[in-house]
Amino acid sequence: MKQIKINVLAVLLTALLSATQAAYAQDACKYDLDKPFGWATCTSINGGSFQLTGGEGGPAITLKSDGGDMGDAIIKAFKEHDTVILDGSNGPFNISKTITLKNQQGKSLIGRNGATLRTAFFVTDDIKAKLDSAGVKKRSTTDNGGTLSNGHAVREEMEFCVRQFLIDYLNDPKENYRNSGILKMTGCDNIIIRNIRFEGPGSIDVSGDDLLTATATTHLWVDHCDFMDGMDANFDINSRSDFITVSWCTFSYTQRAYIHMNTNLVGASDNPGQGVDNLNVTFANCIWGKGCDQRMPMARFGTIHVLNCLYDCSGNTVAANARKDCEMLVEGCYFMPGVKRPFRQKDAKAWNLRDNHYSEPFATKEQGQINIPYDYKRMDTEKVPEVLRGKGGAGVK
Repeated sequence: MKQIKINVLAVLLTALLSATQAAYAQDACKYDLDKPFGWATCTSINGGSFQLTGGEGGPAITLKSDGGDMGDAIIKAFKEHDTVILDGSNGPFNISKTITLKNQQGKSLIGRNGATLRTAFFVTDDIKAKLDSAGVKKRSTTDNGGTLSNGHAVREEMEFCVRQFLIDYLNDPKENYRNSGILKMTGCDNIIIRNIRFEGPGSIDVSGDDLLTATATTHLWVDHCDFMDGMDANFDINSRSDFITVSWCTFSYTQRAYIHMNTNLVGASDNPGQGVDNLNVTFANCIWGKGCDQRMPMARFGTIHVLNCLYDCSGNTVAANARKDCEMLVEGCYFMPGVKRPFRQKDAKAWNLRDNHYSEPFATKEQGQINIPYDYKRMDTEKVPEVLRGKGGAGVK
């Protein structure tokens, strides 16, 4: 009898997962492949073919929010199951500190019914007002730091001032508030994350956690997710990570944001230890929206393919930014009115800009010829705003 019950449960969970996947197909616009593609499906810088399956075929579990801190429940579910389905029908999943997943392989995190992962700490209007009165935004972001009351040395003056204020304001000498990210993956492989809204505390210069961080993680597909108000960034891809596709996602900041609206970093420093010939990333059919200021993306070392993305971030500082030894192809993207500096480079190996729409005067000299080793289809650039904003477009379905 026990074995029969287990088999019935497995059938029900498989049916639920299949129904979730079918919902994607039903809502997908005709341009959405609804399957992994891009760098995430490659095995080398020359291409190859990797079968990115995530947790397909393995044991699955569905979680609903109980209104409390859901971090431990999500970690436990990941360790014991191949697919974790977050059902948002009971409200958001509150996360008191960044969830850390190490050395996980063949896993999926899938959202349904508006599943939202939300940090517990938020940057309030009172915090912002007090920081303004202290003149924080005029402080140096390069030097003139100091030693905090908890003994930690900080190089930058702005970060030092903000962190010391929050230590005193929150009575938090351990600076627990800096752990206000959502998910940090280290040493993971063959991972799928789809249809999740990541909601953070608001950007602030404290060297805090990102909403999503991938370190030494490979073959990752992040699809149809919304990233909003990351403390340090929305989604960063760091040292020795490789073969990653970010598709049909949105990035934005709200009134919670204070400073440092730097949304997507690929490669955290100019140190070659980050991974020469690693950090190959596809950003396809994504929207960088309201409040995004820089790093859309900023990348080092890897070959970055930015395909059919919409930049709707009027008043920004710079959009795509190719840095140390990076090769970047920005292709078929649409830059809305008010978007400043669509592209900039410093010490990059090569950069190509193909068939983009610029609403403001922009021109740049290209360098080298970037070849993308995987097959892909590009939509007409002029259709990008309508398709990405339309039904089944970018963001959570």
